[in-house]
Amino acid sequence: MSSEQDWKDTIKTAILLAKQDTRVTAEKTVAILYTMADKFLQGSDLEEIKEVVAMTRLGQMLYDDGLKAGKSEGRIEGSDRMASLTKKLLEADRMADLQLALDDPGYREKLMDEYGIK
Repeated sequence: MSSEQDWKDTIKTAILLAKQDTRVTAEKTVAILYTMADKFLQGSDLEEIKEVVAMTRLGQMLYDDGLKAGKSEGRIEGSDRMASLTKKLLEADRMADLQLALDDPGYREKLMDEYGIK
C-alpha cells in the first residue's frame, strides 16, 4: 500500500464486504481487519474504521462486554466507597448522618467529600 489513506479505504471496504456474510468466519475476518487497522492507522482514520466495526455484530458484542465489565467495576467501587463512609460515620458516632447518607445521594456525596473518600 502506498499510503495510510489506501490502508483505510482497503480495510474499510473489506470490513463492509465481510459484514454482508453472517458466518463466524466473516466475524473473525472483521476482527482481523480491525486489528490491522489498529496497527496501521491513526487518529480520525482509525475512528472511521471503529465506526464501521461498531456496526457489526462483533462490535456490538465487544461493546456489550465492556459495558458489563464497567458496570461490575462500578458496583464494586460504589460498594467500597459506601463501606468506607459507613465505617467513618460509625467511628465518629454520627448515626443521624449515616441514616441521611443512606436516603439522600447528594448528602452522601457531601459526606464522602468531607472524609476524602474518592
